[in-house]
Amino acid sequence: MINKKVLIMFLATLFIFTAYADNSSAEKLPLTKAIQIALENSPYLKAVEHEKNASKTFEKEAKSYRLPQVNLNEIVMRTNNPMETFALSLSQENFNMMDLMVNDPNHPSPINDCITQLQVVQPLYMGGKITHGIKAGKKMAEAGEKKYERAKQEVIFNTKTAYLNVLLAQKYVQLMNEVVKTVKAHVDRAQAFYDTGFIMEADLLQAKVFLADVKQKKITAENNLKLAKAYFNNVIGVDQNRNFEFVNNFKFEDKDYNLDKLLEEALQSRPDYKELGLKVEAAKHNISMEKSEYKPKVFLIGELNYHDNQFLGTNGDSFKIMAVAKFNVFNGFKTKNRVLRAKEQYKSYSKYLKQMKEGIYLQVKQAYFKFIEAKKRYQVAELAEKQAKENLDIREERYKKGVEKTTDLLDADTQYLQAATQKLQALFDYLKAEENLKFMIGKIN
Repeated sequence: MINKKVLIMFLATLFIFTAYADNSSAEKLPLTKAIQIALENSPYLKAVEHEKNASKTFEKEAKSYRLPQVNLNEIVMRTNNPMETFALSLSQENFNMMDLMVNDPNHPSPINDCITQLQVVQPLYMGGKITHGIKAGKKMAEAGEKKYERAKQEVIFNTKTAYLNVLLAQKYVQLMNEVVKTVKAHVDRAQAFYDTGFIMEADLLQAKVFLADVKQKKITAENNLKLAKAYFNNVIGVDQNRNFEFVNNFKFEDKDYNLDKLLEEALQSRPDYKELGLKVEAAKHNISMEKSEYKPKVFLIGELNYHDNQFLGTNGDSFKIMAVAKFNVFNGFKTKNRVLRAKEQYKSYSKYLKQMKEGIYLQVKQAYFKFIEAKKRYQVAELAEKQAKENLDIREERYKKGVEKTTDLLDADTQYLQAATQKLQALFDYLKAEENLKFMIGKIN
């Protein structure tokens, strides 16, 4: 038979080990690490990064038009055209005067010709198309950078908000545990009073009903915590089964902001506003690019040709250098419509930029007023919670002495729970309002 002391020691050891294992299974996750994980895992951020990389190619593509274009062509033909057979024989360097005398010059035998042609085309003047293309490409590359910067800010903001929601849910669970403990002590005292005939059964039942209601609120709070953690894992892009230990370094700090300065900072800092401004500049250069079709184009062309009766042969060689000036006299109004389209796109972007400026002003004002509201609410809620706690303490002492009604004590419990809940909610509303204000001015990090 197992010794009783040995069994107790075994169970105690098992309990300690289990508790340690449960605690160690949670990864400690400060906010900075959470942001790092979110930035690494965000599919949205990766997609915007690819867009940023793609936007860098516009400038590189435009610069490539300054470089010579090299083409290698292989042309295979067979003909009995009198002029071409004579010319091709000369080009292949196998012309024979006897063949011309023997054969009918008007009806020559067919000839096979394989032309290996190396062509180099160097643009000399493109009417400003390349210059404006490079400038437009540079603006688009910078716009891609700004879009990526704003996407990072968005991921950071969402991570912070989700992190704060988990902390709020944790704090609420802790609050409900304390309230359940307090109400349970009140019910136990009411039970003792009832057993001695000091209070009626209705008072005791009312206290028990109140305890049951508080326990239900605790169950809801615990479920909300699970949901908040699940949503947080989704935001930072990790498996739902991962368990984290959140670090609460947040507290109320009475801060003041100047609205006019915030509005000014927003236009200077918001990456998405800068992105659209850069696209407006790029659209302006696109107009000049399309207008370049009204101007002449000048090219220098060099060709090296090999003619042979065999594929890829190099029997007859010749070269040609040409300077070509091209001027589009009429192309069916294509250039006119392209210029018109570019102008309308520029006007469209300009209007969007103006609208965005007004939108940013509105967003900053809304965020600022919500921040001020949250601060005032917290200050009021803090005082109310303090007063509710003092009231509860007084009621408890009076109840212990038998000079307070059970209903009055329960009312004090209710008032304290409401006040403590409002203070907690107001604190995190204030913290989130400040983060939202920073996000709206483009300075979240």
